[in-house]
Amino acid sequence: MRNAECRMQNERKMSFILHSAFCIPHFLARHWFLITLVVGVSFAGVRPDWLRPVVGRVPPRGVVGLALFLMAWGLESRSLGRALLRPLPALWGVLISYGALPLLGWLAGYLVTEPDYRIGLLLMTSVPCTLASAVLWTRMAGGSEAVALLVILLTTATSWLVTTAWLTGTTGAAVGVDTAAMMRELLVVLVLPVGLGQLARAAPPLARLADRGKSVLGVLSRLLICSIIFKAATDVASRLATRAEPLSPALLLGTAGLCLGLHLTALTAGLVSSKVLRFDRPSQIAIAFAGSQKTLPVALLLFETYFKDSHPLAVVPIVFYPVGQLVVDTFIAERLARRGVAAGDARHEPSRRFQPAE
Repeated sequence: MRNAECRMQNERKMSFILHSAFCIPHFLARHWFLITLVVGVSFAGVRPDWLRPVVGRVPPRGVVGLALFLMAWGLESRSLGRALLRPLPALWGVLISYGALPLLGWLAGYLVTEPDYRIGLLLMTSVPCTLASAVLWTRMAGGSEAVALLVILLTTATSWLVTTAWLTGTTGAAVGVDTAAMMRELLVVLVLPVGLGQLARAAPPLARLADRGKSVLGVLSRLLICSIIFKAATDVASRLATRAEPLSPALLLGTAGLCLGLHLTALTAGLVSSKVLRFDRPSQIAIAFAGSQKTLPVALLLFETYFKDSHPLAVVPIVFYPVGQLVVDTFIAERLARRGVAAGDARHEPSRRFQPAE
């Protein structure tokens, strides 16, 4: 009897060991970007002087342009046709991204006592949707990639006008923003690389090459984004360390919570409002992610160009917002995917749920 119990215990231990050995690589494959992000940002916060010689050489304009080109090159423009036939979901996502979220960011600025943080919140909430992660997280959750892609392209193509209008209207008097220069900057850095990436797909050999290497393009784009995030995190840590009057930890935590709250509010608003409007579930998911996610490289580029000297700590919310969105959206996408499978939705197949970053 005792031998049988021992055998059962040994079998359970062996089963647990084998299960753990299988799950750990699977977890790392699924969440490599999240792990890299958390470790890199934590390291930048603790030892910014070690990273500064490396990330200090990162050119924001070049990295942003290259990342956007690679992602645009890998995005199938043919899928836009399906979304263009039913444009209302994408237009609703654009309205949340460029209407509701900047307004919430402007109002949230009154909750913080540090003027630089107000500028950072306005800057982060008025930039366009992310190009890479919005499509990936939508795919992970079983949403409509076509709707997410259309939201991305619309917000990117109009950023030179809408982002400039928000920043000029809310910060122009205090900062002295050069409206024409900002429009030109966004046209060159945003619209041009995306246009060139889509133009490259007009050549069939280049389109096939991008399709075959879609995963590689996604990984390269995310590593470029990581370099921008690490540069921003290092800059934040350095500024806080050299500040004569240290900031209150409560203020920093409150600002981080405010950034996360803004993102989750927009995401929830996208899910709930699109359900009320009777959009299909894949469109609801796409609207939630594309309407609430914001691009760090563009925000950091505008900060470096127009706000760095007058509001140096505006970079703090610029780092908090994207890091928070990437962390929480990973788990939200997984939960939405599981709910879709449980509901028997054929669009949420388990084999598609947790593909590595593309």
